[in-house]
Amino acid sequence: MEDKRTLRTRLVARRAQLDLVARQTLSRAVVERLNALPGFAEARTVAVYAPLGAEVDIGALPSVLAERGVRVVYPRIREGDRHLDFASCRRDALVRGPFAALEPPADAAEVAADEVACVLVPAVAFSEEGFRLGRGGGFYDTTLAAMPDAFRIGLAYDFQVVPSMPREAHDAAMDAVVTERRTLRFERAARQSG
Repeated sequence: MEDKRTLRTRLVARRAQLDLVARQTLSRAVVERLNALPGFAEARTVAVYAPLGAEVDIGALPSVLAERGVRVVYPRIREGDRHLDFASCRRDALVRGPFAALEPPADAAEVAADEVACVLVPAVAFSEEGFRLGRGGGFYDTTLAAMPDAFRIGLAYDFQVVPSMPREAHDAAMDAVVTERRTLRFERAARQSG
């Protein structure tokens, strides 16, 4: 089993090798599968993200959700700790935050985490058991731990799903992982207690 640093390096490099056309094609296929996922379509407040680097790009999905009456929120790094807050704004209003990620501006309307029904989560990798390997900051792990009722959906290219990977007690478990080829569903409570 690769250690987290080696796995992260290998998969970030592989993701970076995708050209723009391939990323767009694969990302559209991921979003198409996502839209068919039970639990996502019913959510009335959805946390999305702006892709960083070659992450799966959800494209126009935030606008489509908003047109359906869904409240769309983006994560914003909370100053002083490893936690994300959520705020509502249009994608074109996002600004560069810490670590170069796009996030809502300071004046965007904050939305309480317990109001978020579904969280779309990017990653460097997901295990076939539904655990996530992020960029190493722990922001999503900390935030999701405080959101036990939110439906957690990991989005990735299929090569980012690995049979297993090192896991720590604080690593966030997903309820589903969606790639361009498959949708994996998990029983989170059973995995976290085991």
